[in-house]
Amino acid sequence: MKSVNWRWFLPIFQLAVALACHVYEPHEYRVRVRLDRAVNNIEYFLQHAPAMAGRISQGINFPAMALAYPLRNVDDAIYSRNSEYTLIWIAPRDIGFFLGVLLSWYWLGRKLDESLGRSPRAAWPRTARIAGLTCGVVFGGLTGAYAVQMVTSRLRPAKQIGAFGIVWAVALITYFTWRLTREWERSAVRGAARISRI
Repeated sequence: MKSVNWRWFLPIFQLAVALACHVYEPHEYRVRVRLDRAVNNIEYFLQHAPAMAGRISQGINFPAMALAYPLRNVDDAIYSRNSEYTLIWIAPRDIGFFLGVLLSWYWLGRKLDESLGRSPRAAWPRTARIAGLTCGVVFGGLTGAYAVQMVTSRLRPAKQIGAFGIVWAVALITYFTWRLTREWERSAVRGAARISRI
């Protein structure tokens, strides 16, 4: 049996799930709003949208939300279709989110493949490695800042999505800091070896 190529499987699978949740979430909200008899209630909308499918999708893909942060308020529809069953609304912020899903899960899949020895690690120059790892730590910090902003919101959906973001931020900062520390330790060992040869 052929082993799974995670660098392609993860982004495609996660994109499919994110798209399915994006289409299903408005239907889930509409069903709930009718059951609760809260049609056209703005406070109800603020405390219940996105519905659970959307919250889970955004939480699992929180790094994609952080990548798409500059587009968060660009909500004019590129494509929309409203039916009795659901509302399909694709805006630039959604495109940014879906691209972020692909990028973040491709990176994670690539790292998983490398750790399993299925693909060789690219030999980047030391300066590029340190710059990349530093950017990773900064991205983890920005992800955390976005998550904290959501957790401190008065809106329940934002709090729930933000909780996922806190977990992602801690994981990203921990991973990139660990890798950066190892890179500096290797540099120190190489430097000591050079000095001992002199």
